[in-house]
Amino acid sequence: MAERLARKVAATKAGVIAMTRELALEGGPHNIRANSISPAIIESPATAAQLQRPGLREGHLESPMLKRIGTAADVASAALFLASDESGWVTGANLLIDGGLSAH
Repeated sequence: MAERLARKVAATKAGVIAMTRELALEGGPHNIRANSISPAIIESPATAAQLQRPGLREGHLESPMLKRIGTAADVASAALFLASDESGWVTGANLLIDGGLSAH
């Protein structure tokens, strides 16, 4: 069941990334930027049960380069960056918020 859920999450994220790119292409001529954020597992009440499964927390702490589970503040900071003028030249991008998991 976990593998099936992981495939669904991956397919959903791929769809969001494709939609983001299309929105960026359509919005660009109107000075509208479109970006997406793809977080890994984030510590929250919604993920508490998942993170209690044997080995999952430890596996995530060993894999990412930053050696911690992400927080809502990590995702919020990325969203604030993308919403700010600091990212004025960023569009059609998908920002990975995963503590280095995807680079590992």
